[in-house]
Amino acid sequence: MKIVFVHNGYESLGIEYLSASLKAAGHETGLVIDPCLFDEAGFWRSAFLARRFSYREEVLRKVEALKPDLAGFSVFADTYSWALDLAREIKKRTGTKIVFGGIHPSSVPDAVIAEDCVDFICLGEGDSALPALAAFIVGGGPLPAGVWAKQGGAVIKGPPPSPPPDLDALPFPDKKLFSGAAPVFSVGYLISSSRGCPHSCAYCCNSVYRELYRRSGVPCLRRRGPENVLLELEGALKTGGPGFVHFTDEVFNSDPAWLKKFLPLYKARVGVPFSCFAFPDGRLAGEAAALAAAGCFKVQLGVQRFDEARRADLLGRRAANADIAAAIKALKDAGIYVTCDNILDLPDESEAELAALAAFYAANTPDHNEVFFLRLYPGTPLAARCPGREAAPGGLMRPAGYSPLAPARQRAFFTLLTLLPRLPAFTRRFFAARPWLFSFAGGPGLRVISRIFSRARRDFHTGRFLRLYAHFIFAKLRGNG
Repeated sequence: MKIVFVHNGYESLGIEYLSASLKAAGHETGLVIDPCLFDEAGFWRSAFLARRFSYREEVLRKVEALKPDLAGFSVFADTYSWALDLAREIKKRTGTKIVFGGIHPSSVPDAVIAEDCVDFICLGEGDSALPALAAFIVGGGPLPAGVWAKQGGAVIKGPPPSPPPDLDALPFPDKKLFSGAAPVFSVGYLISSSRGCPHSCAYCCNSVYRELYRRSGVPCLRRRGPENVLLELEGALKTGGPGFVHFTDEVFNSDPAWLKKFLPLYKARVGVPFSCFAFPDGRLAGEAAALAAAGCFKVQLGVQRFDEARRADLLGRRAANADIAAAIKALKDAGIYVTCDNILDLPDESEAELAALAAFYAANTPDHNEVFFLRLYPGTPLAARCPGREAAPGGLMRPAGYSPLAPARQRAFFTLLTLLPRLPAFTRRFFAARPWLFSFAGGPGLRVISRIFSRARRDFHTGRFLRLYAHFIFAKLRGNG
């Protein structure tokens, strides 16, 4: 079979793994990218520019030309409307079968399979399910585990999904899929040494996967062996080599013994600068020197809010402010660029707590603050705890005006927290105590500008963002998108 993935914007490691598994089973794969310029949920949106630089027709023409037997979409709530729109038109023009996978179908499978353009959905990790679905389409037989299908107007369900227990047994991801689609995806190397997460954050998709796999007998968090990770990276070095590596692990430091073994081997056999996500627990400060020695140049930490009790109760994150402060200091002392994530618009946030968070960052300043507004996703514990929630287009769920703060005050703290690391050190405490001075407009535009002008050298995400927009904007202007 020929399976074509239709994807929005950025590289998907999950799709690369799916492509590798399909090829290993003898199938042909392809990729069509819709860059979704100026139409990024919660980050950068302009209706006028999105229309001017729309790639919708180019995407549809490319899919038509490839003549796939199956078109696949990896979907989360923010991209659901986009995927449905394209899937309906693809089915209308080509008649090809459509499969939706990813976190959104895994969270609300009944709603997704009910859509007229969706023939199949894949729940959970599809490394074995998608090749089995291709075999099912070709030769029939029982429906594979983790797959739902429509048959004679009825929905039939395969057995419950089970994730791959041994990540080392999977083929390495098909990196040529994205690099062949656009040169922007050749700079830097995206890799994961694990799947799943040791934590149960109430707003995160991993809480959905943990429940989905509860009866499978396979732990949600699984690690690749150090040797397996190194072999993949050494293979990448042989083909020209990436200038830097980004580990997408939810928590790169989740296994201290694994990290202690891996880091010196990485330095000796790969030696390429890398970035990662880490949890600011009591061990991270002590791991900073080893991370830096191995080549780590950036670490992103999830802080989210200041109040420790509320952080644990509402968000399910158990981290101590003292440990966060120690981690920021130790990482920066080791020469590692530190980004901290924060969430505003929480239903129980207060001006006093946000002021305390600003004061905390004035004393313990990271190199960059990412500040997000709360987004509730179906199937997560936090969405279930928020009464009066309403479904927005695309399945995304947002709180109905939960923050008790006036929008102007909330915007002031957004601007203050975003700009605080850029302020001269001797002024930070002064401005942190006077958030009203930052009541001018903030919003996504400020986030984009801050990320561009305060990024770490070789920063994977900002670099990809800049290259992606440059490549597809110029291609559109040249008329050969």
